[in-house]
Amino acid sequence: MKLSILAGKLNGELVGPDGDTEVTGVSTLQNAQTDQICYFGNRLYKKYLKSTNALAVIARERLESSAANLILVKDPYRAFREALILFRRESQSGFTGIHPTSVIHPDAVLNANVTIGPNAVVDSCARIGSGTLIGAGSVIGPGVTIGCECIINPVVSIYHDCVIGNRVIIHSGAVIGSDGFGFIPDPEGHLKIPQNGNVVIEDDVEIGAGCAIDRAVVGSTLIGRFSKLDNLIQIAHNVTVGQGCLIAAQTGVSGSTAIGSGVIFGGQVGTAGHITIGDNAVIAAQSGVTKNVAAGKTVSGYPARSHERALRLNAAVSDLPEFRKKVLEFMRESSSKEEE
Repeated sequence: MKLSILAGKLNGELVGPDGDTEVTGVSTLQNAQTDQICYFGNRLYKKYLKSTNALAVIARERLESSAANLILVKDPYRAFREALILFRRESQSGFTGIHPTSVIHPDAVLNANVTIGPNAVVDSCARIGSGTLIGAGSVIGPGVTIGCECIINPVVSIYHDCVIGNRVIIHSGAVIGSDGFGFIPDPEGHLKIPQNGNVVIEDDVEIGAGCAIDRAVVGSTLIGRFSKLDNLIQIAHNVTVGQGCLIAAQTGVSGSTAIGSGVIFGGQVGTAGHITIGDNAVIAAQSGVTKNVAAGKTVSGYPARSHERALRLNAAVSDLPEFRKKVLEFMRESSSKEEE
């Protein structure tokens, strides 16, 4: 579309001479071509402003740039998101309807406009809502319920009796409802504890590639509405994740942990089991959470503690070599004086 039209769709002010030029896509400051737009919102990328080939830069205010045009908006990142939506290439399968290589149990219920990809399996008594896509090679177990307009990407496994809400996206390789890790040590071999519960994923959740969400021993492992999970995350049995949480990659949450709403996890966080993390808490990357975290608290480090205290401790540790040197010098001086 023309640059002037795009600026209008982004609720922005176009500053520059090329309003009639066609925009073909969206890119980054450093990689944009002469018919693409990009955005500036992070000072770390300021160095690219004077060398970008972009047709236009989305920005909050006027700035010096090699691009001949600016689109001025209140929130550049949000406007960039809207531009990405406008130029998005649809990623859904080219298949429609029920592929002839799929296996659908006669007791399964498929509502209108459901797409089942090649070699997918839908087992007995499963129910799939209207407009949902089941990708190639995915397995929907017995008694599973999936809501409307979901995207279950290729090679996803959803075990028996799990419940998936509406508009849920689950990426490839995710396993929903596998057995939780529960055993009783025994001299003749560890005794497996039956995992009789299920997993419930509420509306508008996104589950990243390679995630594993274990079913509950009894009751449900729960992922609350609007929560977003990155790739390679482990959620153990009977965990509850509140609404609107953001959990970054390689996080592991141990069993029966209760996570409030609006909680943010950095990457590679690990938690102990049977703890509570309050609403709107922030857990910094690579933290090891061993005890409860109060609502609104930011913690970091191992063991995780108040972020302010963790920063002070880290600073103190970095000073230890110099402090050790001074102590050794003091000891040598004291020893010399005693010898005198």
